[in-house]
Amino acid sequence: MKSAFSIQNKLHPLLLDVVSLVQNRINSFEDVKVLSLDPQLKQIYGSLNNEDLFIINEFYQAKGFRKLHLEVASLGNTLQVLHSVFFPDPCFDIPIFGVDLVVISDKISAAIVDLSPVTKNTSEAFNSNMSSIVIPKFKEFRDLPTWGNIFSPYVCFICPVDNSEEILFLKLIEEYLSILSTFLNNIKPDHFESFNTKERFDFQKLYCLNQKQNDKTRSVLTKFFGSSWANRYIDDILFDC
Repeated sequence: MKSAFSIQNKLHPLLLDVVSLVQNRINSFEDVKVLSLDPQLKQIYGSLNNEDLFIINEFYQAKGFRKLHLEVASLGNTLQVLHSVFFPDPCFDIPIFGVDLVVISDKISAAIVDLSPVTKNTSEAFNSNMSSIVIPKFKEFRDLPTWGNIFSPYVCFICPVDNSEEILFLKLIEEYLSILSTFLNNIKPDHFESFNTKERFDFQKLYCLNQKQNDKTRSVLTKFFGSSWANRYIDDILFDC
């Protein structure tokens, strides 16, 4: 699949590497297809006080996933953001994959990756697979936001200090994605009206509600497009449930 991200030739190298990694993983899934999206929301442009904001979105669906979202945003020469979330089909007992990168003035200021649980009591398989992850000894770990209780105990949130740590973080993302594929390959779906399916759907709603508390995203979008548009984008594009 040809990607719209090819036009973003000024992205930070780590963002480009993560885009490629995520896209390759999406293409490896069964029955992957592009989800329809308003063309005005696939590539978004705004300008304010000589600052240009570009946002590019890609949406897919595949076996085991209701929505696979990859977004890249670029604000002038100062800010770049990568955001990706794989929302499972609630019939499947697989975690939510999420990765975010923030670049300020060509330096990665925040990098987070996780496989977030979708049930109150995680399975033995989840804990066994996740505990196998060895998180490198990064120099600068960051504190989770106050709403970060949606993340697993195995979340990694850092500020990489140099290129070697960026490479380690990229490899870590690949490890999380590999574990996600292991879950997918070993899980049989539950009935869509089962208690377990409904519980997983409720946890996805909680995940979305908590993520919407990220005021930094809302403030940037509001600055360029107004509060009504920003709220609609967050509710309908980023964290619909």
